[in-house]
Amino acid sequence: MRRNATGRLTMEIIRQLDRPLSIARPVLMLGNFDGVHLGHQALIGSAVADAKALGGRAVVYTFEPHPLKVLAPERAPRLILTEADKMALLESYGAEIAIVQKFDLEFARIEADKFVDDYLVKRIGVSKVWVGKDLRFGKGRKGRVEDLILRGSEAGFSVGVVGPVEVDGHRVSSSRIRTLIERGQVRQAAQHLGRYHFISGRVVPGQGRGREMGFPTANIETATEAVPLDGIYATLFEIAGRRWQSATSIGVNPTFGAGPRTVESYVFDFEHDLYGQEVKLHFVDRIRDEIKFSSAETLAQQIERDVLDARKMLHGVKPDPTVPNS
Repeated sequence: MRRNATGRLTMEIIRQLDRPLSIARPVLMLGNFDGVHLGHQALIGSAVADAKALGGRAVVYTFEPHPLKVLAPERAPRLILTEADKMALLESYGAEIAIVQKFDLEFARIEADKFVDDYLVKRIGVSKVWVGKDLRFGKGRKGRVEDLILRGSEAGFSVGVVGPVEVDGHRVSSSRIRTLIERGQVRQAAQHLGRYHFISGRVVPGQGRGREMGFPTANIETATEAVPLDGIYATLFEIAGRRWQSATSIGVNPTFGAGPRTVESYVFDFEHDLYGQEVKLHFVDRIRDEIKFSSAETLAQQIERDVLDARKMLHGVKPDPTVPNS
């Protein structure tokens, strides 16, 4: 960990792995970590505990961009987190160092055994590696957990394996969480994430229609790829580390003629200027589908009901009860 300008310890991020690193007894977590969901958290927790016991460092080894964006762009998933948000969450769970491997066609051609020998052993000098049960690595994804365990016994590092985590009989995975988000099932997605799904972005000028109807909204331009299904949601609007209750509309505003897809939040009991501010929007529950109304007046009446519904859904909701330091 390094200290920032305020003296706070921060996770070190390494983006070049072209020479051996000097890390004391690194305990490595290997994976993509999109979502940093409950399964990832189990992996991170095991590695952090081992690093403390060994007097070593908890190190995340992840990839940027997502391998499928290089190998099969047509099948590449919409990512749950931006890279910056992923790094922040990894740090919040105790990762001390993040190695962000540039994933390109050249790296994809590295055989599994060469990856272990050249990268994990020679360049990182791992003491232990923690992985998920279904790990695949190396050229053609031919490397398996069994291969890593065997090579570790020869090279002098151990391997810890975390089994699947389940919620209500369903295995927690990034792909399942994406499906839930895309269906608008944000409450169920939160159960798998261990936190509310959020998007991050900047508040930009909109059409101003909300203000005309008495509900001024913050129009969020987001880089997060996994945006929930069009509709109305009960949300928490975060700015400068503080969260405010809000109701959010995602869609094309069909009442006024289909336009570009937007994310607009009406923040309760908030009167400050938000333009240009960096914000996060946390999705707590879904209120309804997006509907085309016969007039702006009818829409305004529905928005009033939506706000009441959102307040009910958010009553007693803690800012983020399942995640410390988020």
